[in-house]
Amino acid sequence: MGVVLGSAVVPTALCVSWSKANKWGCIAGAILGFFTGIMGWLVTTASLNGGVVNVMTGGGDIEMLVGNIISLSVGGVIAVVWSYMYPADFDFTITRAINAPHYHTSNLKETKEDDDRKVPSTQAQSVGNVAGLTQDCDLDFVKLNKAFKFAAWSSITLGIILIVVIPLPLFFMQILYGVQGFQAWVVIGIIWVFTSCMAVILLPLWESREALKMVSCGVIK
Repeated sequence: MGVVLGSAVVPTALCVSWSKANKWGCIAGAILGFFTGIMGWLVTTASLNGGVVNVMTGGGDIEMLVGNIISLSVGGVIAVVWSYMYPADFDFTITRAINAPHYHTSNLKETKEDDDRKVPSTQAQSVGNVAGLTQDCDLDFVKLNKAFKFAAWSSITLGIILIVVIPLPLFFMQILYGVQGFQAWVVIGIIWVFTSCMAVILLPLWESREALKMVSCGVIK
């Protein structure tokens, strides 16, 4: 999965966070990174297994690691270099306006019925109070910036803990855990997975339930 999807990670992150990101560079990085990752994965598999490429040999740790690294690195390098050579100038005004209440209101005001009759202004003005639409209070840039900093520092801290603080001491101590240690590891892993699923999948669905209901009703109609 990392070989196939890894090339788009950095370009996607740049598109939503960097105003200089060039769209063609990001597209090229994702596509070329994908092909080079597949190529690196297959070449490594063949070279380490006497030319044998199949499901068993292709699933090795080193083979998959090389493919993942190449895919992720090539996609990121191409997107960054291309963007520095031909920088864009995007201020994210369009994306901010998508969730703004006045955006939905103005769109609804300009919408015409089949008989070219416009939507009444009272109906358009009430859109801002519809459950599920972003309200003005939710677009406070001070609060958004504070939430961004919290998310960024939390991600950095958690990444350091999971990648450096926990694994490296265990590696250098060379401890061989028994059956109980393995059971504890599995239990912790299962708890971690289900907790992550609740936080990343179920919680956003619950928070967006009104908007999803509104969209679903609109699709059905």
